[in-house]
Amino acid sequence: MVVRHGAHARRIEPGGSTFSLVRMVAVGGLAVAALATWLASPGAHLAAGRRGLARVSLTGLQTHIRSASYIRGGRSVRLVARGGELVPSSHLTPGTSGVISVAVAGPSWLSWLPWESQSLKFAGSTPALPVVSKRTILRPLGSGLKVAFNEPVSSVQYHTQGGRIHRMNLAAPKASVVLPLPAAKPGQQGVLMVAAKARNWESYAPASPVQWASIPYVTVSQTKTRVTPTGRLVVQFSQPIKNPNLANWKLAPSTPGQWKQISSKEWVFTPAGPSGYGPGALVQLTIPGGSAGPQATSGSVLQRAAVMQWTTPPGSVTRLQELLAEEGYLPVTWKPTAQSSATPTLSGEDKTIYNAPSGQFTWAYPHLPAQLQSLWSPGQMNVVTKGAIMQFEATNGLPVDGIAGPAVWKALIQDRLKGITSPAPYTYIFVTETLPETLELWSGDKLVLTTKTNTGIPATPTYLGTSPIYERLKFQIMRGKNPNGVRYADPVYWINYFKGGDAVHGFVRSAYGFPQSLGCVEVPPSVAQTIYDTVNYGTLVTVNPVGVPPAPAH
Repeated sequence: MVVRHGAHARRIEPGGSTFSLVRMVAVGGLAVAALATWLASPGAHLAAGRRGLARVSLTGLQTHIRSASYIRGGRSVRLVARGGELVPSSHLTPGTSGVISVAVAGPSWLSWLPWESQSLKFAGSTPALPVVSKRTILRPLGSGLKVAFNEPVSSVQYHTQGGRIHRMNLAAPKASVVLPLPAAKPGQQGVLMVAAKARNWESYAPASPVQWASIPYVTVSQTKTRVTPTGRLVVQFSQPIKNPNLANWKLAPSTPGQWKQISSKEWVFTPAGPSGYGPGALVQLTIPGGSAGPQATSGSVLQRAAVMQWTTPPGSVTRLQELLAEEGYLPVTWKPTAQSSATPTLSGEDKTIYNAPSGQFTWAYPHLPAQLQSLWSPGQMNVVTKGAIMQFEATNGLPVDGIAGPAVWKALIQDRLKGITSPAPYTYIFVTETLPETLELWSGDKLVLTTKTNTGIPATPTYLGTSPIYERLKFQIMRGKNPNGVRYADPVYWINYFKGGDAVHGFVRSAYGFPQSLGCVEVPPSVAQTIYDTVNYGTLVTVNPVGVPPAPAH
């Protein structure tokens, strides 16, 4: 009800009659005043009601309501007094203006007095239609959805998915209502059709769509992707975190160090020790999702495991070659310019990874074919250096990939500190397709084996150039298709793969010295075993085109 003139409704005087007329007999003194109060005519005051159309306050001796109604547009609806309020006996349209008519009377034993019955009229209105005040809601995780209205409501009706209608009747009108929806997960969205009414005796307002979205999933990012071997890893979350569950974070390779929280959303890892992650490292951090991962203050989590990667700069190629040469994996030797009698230390060696000491490389094997010497270049990554890395990896039980990562650098430095060198001499295979096709095996500075060989036919030629041996097998059934489409499955022995599917291996032929294979370099099985027992992972194989003669023996 709209109440005019403050807390009380404005009374409309019916036909010029007075409201709360007092009949007083001027007898005089206090007795006359008391009699006037006692004989005061019945009256009423109206104010806004909490549950009804209006709250009524009666004045006068034993005043009671004889009848009440709400009149609008010629229609009258009876009002019933309940708990001090006037409640419509049937539906009233919200947001309308009309007249509230109240008939009051005093005690029955004074009914003979004409002023003991009064018909009073007040201007009033029904409450306006309640509407949702905010139709887009960011919903916290957990049960319920809080919906606010422009004014207090006594009943709410809402439609959930599937069209089911739910109703909530409130004990007292409220301006906001928590609808009992199932608990929301992070990142969910939904739409509800919500209607309400201010009073139980009103009809529901037209339903309004309420769109909601729950607190999103936590996301995580990194400030940069390249760090120094001892640099910090910085991880940032999209929401404040109350429990990071650090014990479940996995850093690979495993690196000694410490995580530290620097804000509610940011954590930093600082590696310990002089080597840190090492040079040429791919550092990967895995943070699990769900309950095993970080828990946000909002209750949100990572939707799935997050994987972040950092890289560290590769070490100096010059220093890499110096260490490989000192330890006997290259066909060159190296001597530093400044000789030192001090015992090398780990921290000292770590400092040289990016700042190679000056020195001189010298070719160690002058009798090796000139083609190999032409492939060597100090300070630049080349196939000679890659082959040496692969041999070092195989010797030290590391994955043979020819990449100088942290594990390779660590092992190289440890071997230097311990004075460990290569257990095998430097080896090299030199193949020429000039007829008769020939394979030469060099160990150190000596040609230790020469044999006729078979290379690929024109339809499936052998790769030309120089490549390191990357896989070694004593026996294998090689399978594939011949150029005519016929499949083959041939037993081969003492296999050294050096380029794709091309390998130096033993295979029985009636003759050797001309193209017969499907790309491999074939030799008699007995010779293949000698080659297999001499070479290593990383041994370079050079296949020369027709016109290049075998290297001369010295």
